[in-house]
Amino acid sequence: MLFDVLGLVDETTARSIAFAIHALDPQAKITANLARGRLLVEGQLHENDVSDALRAAGFPATLAPEHAEGSTCCGSCG
Repeated sequence: MLFDVLGLVDETTARSIAFAIHALDPQAKITANLARGRLLVEGQLHENDVSDALRAAGFPATLAPEHAEGSTCCGSCG
């Protein structure tokens, strides 16, 4: 799942967000694109659970649109 995260601007924020996600799924893979404020979450979580955890941690997020090709990469490719 790819999210646009308000406030995802530095490594400290990315670590805080990772901590919130890992509280739900310790095995989740998280990729942050700081330049775009995007977060890719791969794991056994539902979209609403991730959104709720981010909001509770103080980082409101919305589901980011997929690329035209159908990919949900973190956005660093272009």
